[in-house]
Amino acid sequence: MPKNDKGFSLFRQKAALLILEWSEGFRPAGSLWVLLLALRGFSLVEIGFAEAVFHAVSFCCELPSGLLADVLGRKRTLIASHVMFLLSALLMVLSRGMAGVCLSLAVTALGYNLKSGTREAITYESMLQAGKERGYLKFSSLQNGVDRLSVGGAMLLAGATVLLGWRRAYLLDVGITLIGLAAALTLTEPKRDAPGATLRTLPAALARTVHEAWALLKSDGTAVRIMALNALVGACATLTGFYLQEKVEAAVTVPALLGPALFALSLGGGLAGLLTGRLDRLSYPKAAAVTGAGVLLCALAARRACLPVLMASGLLAGLLDDSLQLVSDKRLNDRFPSAQRATLISVSSMLFSAFMMPLSPLFGWWFS
Repeated sequence: MPKNDKGFSLFRQKAALLILEWSEGFRPAGSLWVLLLALRGFSLVEIGFAEAVFHAVSFCCELPSGLLADVLGRKRTLIASHVMFLLSALLMVLSRGMAGVCLSLAVTALGYNLKSGTREAITYESMLQAGKERGYLKFSSLQNGVDRLSVGGAMLLAGATVLLGWRRAYLLDVGITLIGLAAALTLTEPKRDAPGATLRTLPAALARTVHEAWALLKSDGTAVRIMALNALVGACATLTGFYLQEKVEAAVTVPALLGPALFALSLGGGLAGLLTGRLDRLSYPKAAAVTGAGVLLCALAARRACLPVLMASGLLAGLLDDSLQLVSDKRLNDRFPSAQRATLISVSSMLFSAFMMPLSPLFGWWFS
């Protein structure tokens, strides 16, 4: 068990990080929020508006949340993320109309923003502190697998969640989030290149982080290309998986099999660790070309096809997307300095959102 002179335990840190992944993925109500809103009587137009609010908040808050993680620390930011998830579930329980629903989803988006980039940063820096950074890709693959299987497990319980009722389902999410919050509180803040900021020094620290991150992006074209290619492939794979859910639902003739079918679709991302090692041995442009071509083939095959082809397309798209994401994270972390790591990873997430906006209607037209 690797330790530093202050008693840092990589084993305990990894265990806490895996509990975080489980608690963020295994939230039955959060995984089925669209269905639960529909069952409450909200129209598809209203649900679409609520989703637009979620993405608008996510796009606007992505970079600021990364800055906070770099300036205030990874542990504090992950704790704040789980507080947001907890608050969003409680707000949904208390909601009576669209305003309450939108507020809950806005807080959920902020929770994801605070997690984005922070989890990757604390994982990499924890392993770096223990001298085990070469194992980052393997452990990151495990984290990804836990997350995907947890989401799949929540989807598998779709029928039980509906029977439980939306209020009790969100209260169950509250309990699960509390477990994740407890795990976040046990994390150890890794050593970093820059000390944390106080309220007095926060504005200057934020300005310095922005300046240094922008300078790195201007000088490192390779990092920018990695972020752009990964975001483009990820957006295409995400939209393919999104529209596949509707087509799988229409193709499943036995309603009781819908949950297992959606769970099976989630297994593709969970198996990404089987491919990342081989993919990482390729140059990044080749890795992006291979995965991008595969995702495009899945989108073409799944437009009008039988259930087995739909399932195979969804599994393969998820496998390729998550595999490239893991390889991208590893290569970007190797290039990014600790003091701006979460900020720069947040820039990558913003590029993903930028591709999602124009591609969403295009993929909607393709799958219609």
